Amino acid sequence: MKKILIVSYYFPPLNLIAAKRYGTMCKYFEEYGFEPYIITTKHDRAFIEWNVRFDLKLPVSQKQIIQLGKSKKNHEIKNRLIRFILQLLASNNIASGTVGTRAFGWFTEVKKNIDFNAIKDVDIVIGTYPGMENLYVARYLAKKIKCPYIVDIRDLISDYKETPGSTKNIRWIDRIIEKYILGEASGIIAVTPGFRNILKKRYPNKKFEVVFNGYDNLEKVRKVNTTSAEKILYYAGSLYMHRLESFELLVQCLSKINLKMNEKIRLVVRSIGPKALDLKAKKIVQREKVQEFVTILGAVSEEVIRQEQQNSYINIIFSTIHEYDEALVTTIPGKLYEMLNMNPPILAIAPGRSDINYILENTRKGIATVLEEEIIRFILKGNNEYTGNGNITCFTRKRQAKRFCKFVNEVLEDI
Repeated sequence: MKKILIVSYYFPPLNLIAAKRYGTMCKYFEEYGFEPYIITTKHDRAFIEWNVRFDLKLPVSQKQIIQLGKSKKNHEIKNRLIRFILQLLASNNIASGTVGTRAFGWFTEVKKNIDFNAIKDVDIVIGTYPGMENLYVARYLAKKIKCPYIVDIRDLISDYKETPGSTKNIRWIDRIIEKYILGEASGIIAVTPGFRNILKKRYPNKKFEVVFNGYDNLEKVRKVNTTSAEKILYYAGSLYMHRLESFELLVQCLSKINLKMNEKIRLVVRSIGPKALDLKAKKIVQREKVQEFVTILGAVSEEVIRQEQQNSYINIIFSTIHEYDEALVTTIPGKLYEMLNMNPPILAIAPGRSDINYILENTRKGIATVLEEEIIRFILKGNNEYTGNGNITCFTRKRQAKRFCKFVNEVLEDI
């Protein structure tokens, strides 16, 4: 049995999509020849930006999980030079995907506290991005114990243009650091075909594989019969600036459906934040005068969300509405896969050429569009034919774990 070390800042019981990728998939690794070990941190509820729960089950024994540092202290920078650089960036409203307090803070905590005897016989290290701290740690540990490492890309490092408020980005620095980290990796795993294609142009000599996030609820959640005749569009997750744009588009479509066409269709949003964007979403609802039809609620347990998703009329995915935004067009939200295995169809507010639409077309489970007329038509009468097909089972976590382990074996055999 080969040993694999996963570096993931977020991990169960923390209930985030970032924690679910390996927090679910690695429970299947032993079946495919790998004993997984995890390096993560201890999370303090008061230092989590989102309103999330701590209710995910551990996929492996607690003995296989190494917790280093605490989220309360991982942002503390003791090195004066690094602290000066970070303060300089902050004072100039400059954001970075590779340079940040947590990236350097947790990396320092790991270097200071890691027991190399506990990981000396590891065969390969996996670092998953985001955040950048995972890649710094993975590269460092692999160098120390003299084994290869693989970079797992869940989000692009140097391609996103979106920054909060008036913040500027320094993508050229992010690109330099990306090349430094990915250039030394023995393989690159991407969560979407679009990510792989973008990165393959930069790193043509690297081994690549696509491992989707997938879903793990192998049995469908049963639909609960209710006396309510309400048709509910349902979204659960976080709100970002680009998702806020697609939220606004959907709200405008609902305004026409309810106020001009005399229908009664509601949108329910279960948001985990950030709170500032929740407030912006509520202002959009007020401006469009659809408070009667749009409700923004707080986070609840995983079980409640799954039940609400199953009982919805249509499940919603929010993405970018801009076709030219290559980074976001090639992003597939992890929640999409879990919706594939439920009864309701899926409406993604995203361009038709997006990777989201690639999944929906292959599974015949819904559509991705940013055209108002198509959104309205789908909501009113165009969704009945999207009941799914056999391709949905291709996206189980177990199948993706098998694909992952096969690729890791190929990387090890080439070394």
